[in-house]
Amino acid sequence: MIEAYLIAVVVLTVIFAILTIEMRDLIYSLLFFVLMAISIAAFYWFLNAPYVAVFQLLIYAGAVVGLLVSAVMLTARREK
Repeated sequence: MIEAYLIAVVVLTVIFAILTIEMRDLIYSLLFFVLMAISIAAFYWFLNAPYVAVFQLLIYAGAVVGLLVSAVMLTARREK
């Protein structure tokens, strides 16, 4: 039997992934990307893989998002 919190984390992950793709502003897209990475880490944690969850948080929610935020901040934005 699958627990309700595991299903809730999976549903949140899918919602955050869809919002990451559909956002028009890159900053909002990055915000939903970090929320998706955190929810994936929670998914690993609930599956009793704490080391994978910690590395998910460190690499994706930390390093990759930091790199993407710095790249977005250094690009010029054009107003319509």
